[in-house]
Amino acid sequence: MNGQLSYGGEPYMNDQDFTASKVLYMLPPEDPLVLDGLKSIRQNSYAKALQYAVERPVDISPEFNGQWVEKDGISIWRAHLISPEAYSIGILFSAFRLAQNSSVFIYDPEGRNIKGAFNSRNNKKFSSFYVGHIPGEEVIVEIQTNNPDRDYGELRIGTLSHAFLPVYGNKSMEETGLGSAQDCEIDINCPEGVDWQVLKRSVCHISTTRLLCTGALVNNTSYDGTPYVLTAEHCVNRDLYAYSSVFYFNFENSECGIDDAAKEFSISGSELISTGGDIDFSLLKLTERPPREFSAYYAGWDAREMDHPMTITIHHPNADAKKISYDLNATSVAASVPGDLNDYIVSSNYWIKQWDLGTTEGGSSGCPQFNPSKRMIGVLSGGLAVCGDSIGYDVQNNRVIYSLDDNKNDYFSKLYYAWDHYEEADRQLKNWLDPGNTGLISIGGLNSMTLDKGDVIYKKSLQVFPNPSNGEFQVRLLEYGGGDITIELYDLTGHRVYTVAVTAGDVSRVSASHLPAGIYAILIKGNGTGLITGSIIIH
Repeated sequence: MNGQLSYGGEPYMNDQDFTASKVLYMLPPEDPLVLDGLKSIRQNSYAKALQYAVERPVDISPEFNGQWVEKDGISIWRAHLISPEAYSIGILFSAFRLAQNSSVFIYDPEGRNIKGAFNSRNNKKFSSFYVGHIPGEEVIVEIQTNNPDRDYGELRIGTLSHAFLPVYGNKSMEETGLGSAQDCEIDINCPEGVDWQVLKRSVCHISTTRLLCTGALVNNTSYDGTPYVLTAEHCVNRDLYAYSSVFYFNFENSECGIDDAAKEFSISGSELISTGGDIDFSLLKLTERPPREFSAYYAGWDAREMDHPMTITIHHPNADAKKISYDLNATSVAASVPGDLNDYIVSSNYWIKQWDLGTTEGGSSGCPQFNPSKRMIGVLSGGLAVCGDSIGYDVQNNRVIYSLDDNKNDYFSKLYYAWDHYEEADRQLKNWLDPGNTGLISIGGLNSMTLDKGDVIYKKSLQVFPNPSNGEFQVRLLEYGGGDITIELYDLTGHRVYTVAVTAGDVSRVSASHLPAGIYAILIKGNGTGLITGSIIIH
């Protein structure tokens, strides 16, 4: 379960050199009535975030707690935390600023689940760091440093996340979130997901210190791989929760109906860039771009106000592996919403009257809604939809048939409203997803594999003149060493309307006078490794 970005090494794991009374910290048991109450609230909430844990404040640091020992020229510190009856434990470091040559490990006493080493490369500008859950009710935090005077930097454990649901397993690993979704849910690698194998790579499972949700990595009009994740406002609406979120990519079963998914690819921490308040969306920026081995995809989107003939969603219901659900009917605007969804503007929602395949559950909140053009149009807020009873068997497709009577009334927050309903930059998407102010309100996706180490080779180096023009104009790439480039123009709907391959020199000429008057985005690709965008007005 060592899924977060880490940098090798091994924990010391030798109990004989430590004194139990100095390293052991036993928290009091959680009140069972409180936990029962949280489970009851979950059942009565229409928002489809899943609360799986409670936050337990602690204050443990190497200056005042735990024990240091010296071994083979290395200083080792340990604290052993126990939260009785926890299915699993996550650790939020309220201070995390490691010095060079210092490492941190998190593991269970048996050493079956180890996270780390984390080191100075994991330092965040907001100085906190969240380590996702280790199964069981016990967890050990260990520092190793070979710096003089035990100079490890700064470290303080501020919050312990105590899971009261077995979504990340228990000590024996007999219970996990795998297979916990309702029976009508469909694995993304079943036949129903064949056409969505690219888009699935944008979807991530989000874990905060208390909630589970879903999100999607999204593209922007600069095509520069800025790691924006779009999810629901009720999932992440404060800086603290953005900082203390872990984003799991590729959490999916390898085959249809086989529960073998693993959380091997994850990133800890994000910044809250924009959130809608009474529009249920939040835009987060990951602390680092997903590495190439994640094979991540930046989903395209469509923020126009329009109807769509059908939609699908890809999500993580009840902390389970990635699933797909279909609504084969046209979108419609909500006239009313149930319960706590009334915290949001009613008309800002697409209304799923009935799911035809699959459904959504707690943990699905924030999942992307895609149109037939495979562009994102909304994020799940919540609703009433659940699986119906099994009523038959489809021999041809090897699939149980479920009643649709109960599988209705879900609501997705529209990107149309999130785009610029509010003028403030921190309450809209437009300022961030269209950083060059191209005017585009619909764009395609971006394959992360095109983003090499030198992914943006022409930052702020494009000149377009004259602008506005009659369609005959020139582009100049500053500080560019030559070679073949491709110049593409896109209209405001995101459709490519012009393309030309040229050998870049001081100036490249574009002849697009056949295009109707309007605003067009310019996308330039060079040597397959770089992208630059601009815009042109044709009159």
